[in-house]
Amino acid sequence: MLRDLQRVLLAACLQPDPAAFVRGALARGDHGLSADEQAMLRAAGADGLRLSHVLVMKLRLERLLRGDANGAAAARADPVAFMGQFARYAAAVPPTAVFPSEEASLFAAFAARDRG
Repeated sequence: MLRDLQRVLLAACLQPDPAAFVRGALARGDHGLSADEQAMLRAAGADGLRLSHVLVMKLRLERLLRGDANGAAAARADPVAFMGQFARYAAAVPPTAVFPSEEASLFAAFAARDRG
């Protein structure tokens, strides 16, 4: 079912190695995908999956920086430290925000926990 294929692809795009995630999902067989959908996933190139992951993270970062002036300032002041915190955030907090202000709120809550 298309919903199952979308679920696997979304989960893959959130992983540091989306191609490995897809291979693992196909090997486990617990995905609910039809034979045609499994064939589509097998045909998906590792580079394309990695690019999708990068785009998802880029859009999430842009949404955060647009919604949080303090975060944008922190990113300019110390990009390495900020990106370390953003990487931890992206790994810990599922992407549910649609608007920059929502992403900023999620990040602020994470940052408070991350400091404490």
